[in-house]
Amino acid sequence: MNTAILAGIQLKQNKNEFQAAMEECANLCDACGIRVIGTITQQAQNLDKKTAFRSGKLEELAAQVKALDAEGVVFYNRLSLYEQERISEACGVDVIDRTTLILDIFSKRARSRQAKIQTEMARLEYNLPKILAEATAEDQQRGGAFTNRGAGEKRSVITERRYKAHITDLKNELKQMDLQAVQRRQKRAKSAVRSAALVGYTNAGKSSLMNLLLKQSGKDRKQVMEKDMLFATLDTSVRSIEFSGREFLLYDTVGFVSDLPHELVEAFKSTLDAARDADLLVEVIDAHDPSWQQKARVTEETLKQIGADDIPVLRVFNKMDLVKDPRACAGLKLSCRTGEGAEELCQEILQRLYPDEETLQCRLPYEQMSLLDSYRRILNIRIRKQDEQGMLLEVRGPKESAEVFRRFEVKEENE
Repeated sequence: MNTAILAGIQLKQNKNEFQAAMEECANLCDACGIRVIGTITQQAQNLDKKTAFRSGKLEELAAQVKALDAEGVVFYNRLSLYEQERISEACGVDVIDRTTLILDIFSKRARSRQAKIQTEMARLEYNLPKILAEATAEDQQRGGAFTNRGAGEKRSVITERRYKAHITDLKNELKQMDLQAVQRRQKRAKSAVRSAALVGYTNAGKSSLMNLLLKQSGKDRKQVMEKDMLFATLDTSVRSIEFSGREFLLYDTVGFVSDLPHELVEAFKSTLDAARDADLLVEVIDAHDPSWQQKARVTEETLKQIGADDIPVLRVFNKMDLVKDPRACAGLKLSCRTGEGAEELCQEILQRLYPDEETLQCRLPYEQMSLLDSYRRILNIRIRKQDEQGMLLEVRGPKESAEVFRRFEVKEENE
């Protein structure tokens, strides 16, 4: 569908929360290439089990679809298969809910093999009940006549077995990818370079922040894709950030969203491994968003869901150039548009990743020069002079890393 009516039922949310949720759903439609040409809402204690909307509101929806010549209806609320079918019959157009909308966006945006597998698996698990219902209905239409006896297994049983086998194959392939990812992380861990992961609500500016820090690091050519759109990027990106002679790995992760379909939470846990394995989480908040506090809570809840709630968090308020009263933002403040605050952020990240520093004067023998290559990225190493015995170095950095050079320590010498 290219045009749609956006429909929603306000249940337990207050008016402002519901309005924000509907606006977000409209933005999701935009991200999926669907233009919202009308909106219809209703307040109720619960959804009608047959049509979600009450009968009068359903008639109003059908009339609006016809008047605006809409190609479909997008429901903010999650619908059952039966509800979707009844609404579709009443309106004469296709009907999808927010969960299907998000799955469609993920299907369109997935680029890596891992993201594609995760999205396909989530879609299969979400659609399986619908497929089985259709197959069961076809079995019932065949009836139980004498001539059908012994005709073999029911179509619903065969369909379920085939779908579950496909899901199992995808899970096995994903496990193999997870194993390879674990091996890569173990290799990185041996280098003793610490890592930080950008997390936060979708479209808060994580990719923009990644590019700002890359520019600060002098690595403009390695920038990641950024776009002012929900779920602009799905695949995790990792870049090396250098600042003040020190280095850390920075991961840009998929953005969070309220009421993320549980199928996607499970499917994308491996995509969010970077967040679970990071030494520091940099939570990016859109300070100009009036509902940023609610979205920050969604981020915290999602981090708890994926098992990353015990990792230290550094809050960063982005888009401060658009904020009139900065006092409401308790944390580091910056603007990806102007670049203000980037240097302070890099300093704070390094301070948190490498809190305990030590300075040693060392004489490193030439046969131990390989240590320079191994630790140059995480230690600030200055060569003071060279002689036939080796290099006189000043080593500054985290105690646990600088300790490697302890056996070469000498009393400070005059240059």
